Parts: sequence; C-alpha cells; structure tokens
Amino acid sequence: LDLDMDQLDICILGAGKMARLLVQHLLPRNVKSITIVNRSQQGADNLASMFPDANIKTALMDSMLEMVGTSHVTFACTGAMEPILYQENLEGAMQRGAMLVDISVPRNIDDVGANKVEGVKAYNVDDLKAVVAANQARRQRLVLEAEELLQDEMKSFKGWHQSLGTVPMITKLQSRANKIRREELLKYERKLSGLTRRTKTWRADKGIVANCCTAHVALRTVMTFDRHRLVKA
Repeated sequence: LDLDMDQLDICILGAGKMARLLVQHLLPRNVKSITIVNRSQQGADNLASMFPDANIKTALMDSMLEMVGTSHVTFACTGAMEPILYQENLEGAMQRGAMLVDISVPRNIDDVGANKVEGVKAYNVDDLKAVVAANQARRQRLVLEAEELLQDEMKSFKGWHQSLGTVPMITKLQSRANKIRREELLKYERKLSGLTRRTKTWRADKGIVANCCTAHVALRTVMTFDRHRLVKA
C-alpha cells in the first residue's frame, strides 16, 4: 500500500487484549480511522470507551465483510477457532487493495486462500516474526558499522591528540636552528672578512649546513619517536 499512515482506514476484528494493544499502537501514528468489529456491541463499545479522545467506530460481526472490504488494513485477533476470512468470502467483498494481518492463535485468516484474491496481501504471525527478525538483523549490522566507525574516529583523534605533544618541541628546534644560522652568519662574517663576497658566502653556507645538522638529526629523532609511540598506541 503506497499510503501514509494518516490516509489509512484500519479495521480490527475482535475487542480483547490484543485489539486494545493494537489501538494503543495505532493512535500515536495518526491513522485516518479505526473500526472495531466484534461479536457483541458492548465489547466493542467498552474498548472504544478506553480511548475517549479518539475517533473510533464500532460494528458487529454481521457487517465484517463490509468493513474489511472498505479498509486498507485489517487486523484479525478474535477468539474464533477457525478462519473467518478466506478466499471465497473475500473475493466478493474487497473494494480496494488491502493488507490482512492475522495475529490470532489459532489463525483467523486462511492466508493461502486470501493471497489468491486480487489486490490482497495476507500475513500471519510467522510472517511478522520473520519481518521482526530481519529488522533486528539490519539494526545489528548498523550497530556494528557504527561501532567500527567510532573506533576509527577514536584512533584518529588519539593520534591527533598525541601528536600535539611534539608541536612545542618542534617549535623550539626550529627556533634553535634559526638562532644557530644567525650566529654562524655573524661568526663567518668576521672570519672571512678578507675574502670575496662569493667565496665568503660559499664557506659560510658550508659551515652553517654542518652545524645545523645537529638540529636536523634531533628533529628527525623526535618525529621517529612520535611515530613509534603512535604505532604502539
């Protein structure tokens, strides 16, 4: 049925405990209408009176086929010991496509025969159990996928958080390297004052590179240590 809940006309056969639970379940979903069909008018009225704010209609069993034939979904939950809906009485009654849901034990609907009626789809308790099991399996898969995603995000966050510890040290090493460069430039300016500018620049750069190696090696050591720490984490 390609309809929203607020467009559905619902028929409930029976007025016992299961019927009451159905009404409680359906009302919050704002279905268009609910009709309770029962053997006794008093039983139907008693159930309807439990929900004074709801627009619930009642009918007797002698109008069952009329109510079923004009409803989008019918739930069967009577105390009948044999099917009350079957192919023969449904074929002349159905005025629209409909779902028939049998939640009674023993069954109130001959689902094999009912499914032969054009536009009718009948379900029993076993069908509903299969649907519930499939939904539970789907939810379990979604939970597992969510857990895996959460674990991946936690690993990424942990790695990012641990990497923050190296930032101050790297900053200090960069500052130290710049200081060394400035000091070496000044030193080589004094030592090489008698040479040409080109020779002076070449020797100064050579000395600076040699002295900066210490800072470079220290920096690589810190980075390697940090990677090992992240791998172990």
